[in-house]
Amino acid sequence: MKKHQNINACLFLIISSLLFTSCQTDDTLEIDPQNNIPNFENYHYSTMHYPGFILATSTNGIVKIEYDNQNRPTKRIGGMAALPASVGYTHMFSNDYKEEIVYGNNEISLFVKFSEPYNSSLLKTVFKTENGKIIQKVNVNVNSPSANDTIKYYYNNERLVRSYKKRKFPVSESTYYYNSLGNVDSIVARPFAYDGASQTWEVDNITQFRTVEYFKDFDNSPNPTKKLMLFDEIFNRSLSQNNYRAYESKNYDFNGTVYEFATRNWTFNYVNNQIVFGN
Repeated sequence: MKKHQNINACLFLIISSLLFTSCQTDDTLEIDPQNNIPNFENYHYSTMHYPGFILATSTNGIVKIEYDNQNRPTKRIGGMAALPASVGYTHMFSNDYKEEIVYGNNEISLFVKFSEPYNSSLLKTVFKTENGKIIQKVNVNVNSPSANDTIKYYYNNERLVRSYKKRKFPVSESTYYYNSLGNVDSIVARPFAYDGASQTWEVDNITQFRTVEYFKDFDNSPNPTKKLMLFDEIFNRSLSQNNYRAYESKNYDFNGTVYEFATRNWTFNYVNNQIVFGN
């Protein structure tokens, strides 16, 4: 336990030193309430898309979500804090890691918070909304604003069908494919390439470079995470009507050969046909 406390202290001192360069916005957002979706209040981190190489701690790994009186998420308690490379793990789960969401005029700001004695606050993400939908997401880089990731989202009625990511220049475009039941069965991301002749950035449809994510083995239980696409680790799960229990990711090179492959599988419990994401 003492070792974990020392790692916690080291980690938060490192992060605290970076937070003084962060900025905050007063003009933050409001979206349409989603009262028809029950509030999803907790889950175990292993059921979502968190990074690997996680340092085991004495916590139970449960993440809690709080809501306001309009059923909008306002706080997430528990999450992954990055560790120094010397530790040998990339992340550690900590109950001291919190995210708070502030709503304003067509804008949402998500802040990372750390508890006493640090009392630190870091602006992590800013979302733009329109007609109750998220249309833009900016991942804030406090050390280099020019390195901010900006993602724009495009919809067909209620379905997210395309997203476009850029940094200083265009990075990639993702297309979302749904099955007949309204579940996302794959997401295909292709990089942009610079066309010297037209002097424009275009999606690379000439080579076979691409990343494909596959979502499989869906249940018939209602998806309780649909209003939580604000959170990176829940984003993929929030898009479908039901819940996938198998996931694959493949990266393809210039010639269409798979050079990187990852897979995950989950076994969930159900109560009255409602999925249980906690342990």
